[in-house]
Amino acid sequence: MTTFTRQQLNDLRKQMQNALKMFALQGDLKIEVGNCSYNGGEATFKVKVLLKGAKTREQIDLEYYAELHKLDLTKIAKLQGEDMSLVGYKARARKKPWVLQRLRDGAEFVCEDRLASQFFKKEEANA
Repeated sequence: MTTFTRQQLNDLRKQMQNALKMFALQGDLKIEVGNCSYNGGEATFKVKVLLKGAKTREQIDLEYYAELHKLDLTKIAKLQGEDMSLVGYKARARKKPWVLQRLRDGAEFVCEDRLASQFFKKEEANA
């Protein structure tokens, strides 16, 4: 056999993630084995390494764009009966750049500018 199957690559990704956990615990790192592209018998995995306490690109962009759009990052919004907060901004996503996190279980969702403004707009101080 000279080509990978999807199942083989999924198993390999899980094994890589488990093997890298040892390094993450020793060095206060967060290591995540991400997407894989493959062609025949060659595969390339994306591996993301983050120092504990460091901010991700999404978090840095969130602070910048939240200030630009006058959004309050400390707000907890009630969407469809669930408590949600803004946790990231994907600068390359044109339609739905805002990343919301459901507080109950940590699940993440994306939304457009209109929804983010509607629920997370800063309160205007009346002078």
